[in-house]
Amino acid sequence: MKHKDTQLDPNKLRSYLDLVGYKESAILRELRDETAKLGDISIMQIGAAQGALIQMICSIGQFTKCIEIGVFTGYSSICIAEGMSKNGKLFALDKSREFTSIAEKYWNKSKLNNKIDLVLGDAIDTLDGFISNNLENTFDLVFIDADKSNYLDYYEKSLKLIRSGGIIIIDNTIWKGKVLNTNDNSSSTKSIKSLNDFISKDIRVDHCLISIYDGMTLCMKK
Repeated sequence: MKHKDTQLDPNKLRSYLDLVGYKESAILRELRDETAKLGDISIMQIGAAQGALIQMICSIGQFTKCIEIGVFTGYSSICIAEGMSKNGKLFALDKSREFTSIAEKYWNKSKLNNKIDLVLGDAIDTLDGFISNNLENTFDLVFIDADKSNYLDYYEKSLKLIRSGGIIIIDNTIWKGKVLNTNDNSSSTKSIKSLNDFISKDIRVDHCLISIYDGMTLCMKK
């Protein structure tokens, strides 16, 4: 007996996934609500399912040394720090004192401030500093969610810093579907498309681009 294909309502599916697809702590929900009050810019925050996945990856790997490029209001920082081992250290890189002040408030609320070092300034300069201080091949994970025009630079420097078996996670790699638009010549779209093409051919990593929220690419250094 053949069954008719059921047309899924994307909104209903999203609501169902939000209901049963992951667990979000009260502090993270509170942070999400406060971030939403910022208006349209709140879209910069990662999705709760993404956070749950990142936390699980850090927990499974028992990671102790991680980098986050792009903090915003600190949601992903909490997920990474929660997943890391007790003696773990996350270096959280950002330029904005305004948004990271919100992050610091919730790091304190979640009692994770001792695991997170905020580094304010240009992320490229900070990564170069890590490299020049002989920290190559010492990090477990880098999460990239910052200005898109520098994504390839962030990726290359991160690849130097993570150990073999280490993970790079890159957010927004579907970019609201703009990667499929051949007429979109904006610098951000071109940067993400170039990065996706580059990673797909990069023999130094195994990778998987998953269609969660705005797309998230996981790379493991060989």
